[in-house]
Amino acid sequence: MLKRHRYSYGIFWLIAIFLVPLPFLQTLSNGLPIIYQSEFRAIYYGIIAYTWMLFAIYLSTKPKWLDRLVGLPEMYMVHGMLSIAAIVLAYLHKSGTVSTGWIKTTGDWAFDLFLGLMIYSLIFMAGWLTNRVPLLKKIKRSLEKFFKHELSIWIHRLNIVAVVLVFIHVQLISYVTAIKPFIYLFDAVSALVLGLYLFSKFVKPLTYEQGMLISNRTVADNVQELTIRLPRSSHIKLLAGDYVFMAFPDSSGLKEMHPFSIANTPDENREIVLLIRGDGDFTRKLADVPLESRVNIDGGYGRYQAFLNDQPSDVNIVILAGGIGVTPLLSTIADNLNRNMTIFYTAHRQDDLLYLDKFDQWQQRDNINGTIQVGRFNDDQVLNNLPKDWTKNTVFLIGGPSSMMHHWNRFLKKHGAGNGQIYFEEFSW
Repeated sequence: MLKRHRYSYGIFWLIAIFLVPLPFLQTLSNGLPIIYQSEFRAIYYGIIAYTWMLFAIYLSTKPKWLDRLVGLPEMYMVHGMLSIAAIVLAYLHKSGTVSTGWIKTTGDWAFDLFLGLMIYSLIFMAGWLTNRVPLLKKIKRSLEKFFKHELSIWIHRLNIVAVVLVFIHVQLISYVTAIKPFIYLFDAVSALVLGLYLFSKFVKPLTYEQGMLISNRTVADNVQELTIRLPRSSHIKLLAGDYVFMAFPDSSGLKEMHPFSIANTPDENREIVLLIRGDGDFTRKLADVPLESRVNIDGGYGRYQAFLNDQPSDVNIVILAGGIGVTPLLSTIADNLNRNMTIFYTAHRQDDLLYLDKFDQWQQRDNINGTIQVGRFNDDQVLNNLPKDWTKNTVFLIGGPSSMMHHWNRFLKKHGAGNGQIYFEEFSW
């Protein structure tokens, strides 16, 4: 039966919003002195905010098991939304409680730091927002010459300092530390999340695959094709459509990990091919990286193939691809050539259409129908060329600019597609 709903994502939100704070609220409410009854609600706001921040920090470690379940872009969306919501609750906590001395000072410092980091992150690290607000996008581009990718990552990591300040803030409140079940839970979970975070930043990098750049060529205007050879001992597990985090440890400005989709199917040659457009300071430097440079690789991440594996093997596949967003779909198509497939691929200019020779070969197959053109597809053009009874027997994979992906997502749902029939990955962090 065709899977029409994304239950895992809904459950993920439910756990993040309600279940994560519940044990903290339960243990705290059983021991709060009645004398602070007027502040109970504000105190609860503060605890919920802290637990959401801890959960957001855990998500920043990129747990692979959760990526395969809901997808890293969705995890980062929850990470961002929970952080914003936590700051709102922190403000309500701050406004509804009375404190003095170091209790007040640590709380104020933490709130001010969180607020400043939120504003910075909304401009430089929340692509889902800047892509929708032209003014923010303009501000980001004008300031990127000073706030490079690596600097933004380090600034964002100051959230850990703010969380530590909140931890100290709570430890200074005597009537809270007197509630032993709560403070034991509070300390244990805080230590666990901090340990996982430190592990991801200092221990996990020691396990990254060390590859070598064996090809670096320009395949279109502002688009580089990088081929990386992995070591014989490589244990990296990649599926079609996956992406990896990559960095060049010996190149200035390229030492922080950055995500890129693979364009080839995983094979025994231990080579991965990446198609990368020079949109930011990191990507614009890639054209100058010399051959035989060391490459750190962490992966694989992504759900394109996992999404297909969740569906019956006989369903039709429709590909909607635009520009450089075709990259993960290239390997997905190549790894599923035995499936019935309809492909719509577009770019702004003829020269921006990538790997046309591959599409020519694929379209020779009886089970693949492809339409490639310059300029966007109109709604009727796509609707009139979908498989028969597509709302019941078809899944959709979308890759391209954010506005394009969201347009087709809304359009397909409007005409009867379910959430579980559509998948796309928005690189908006």
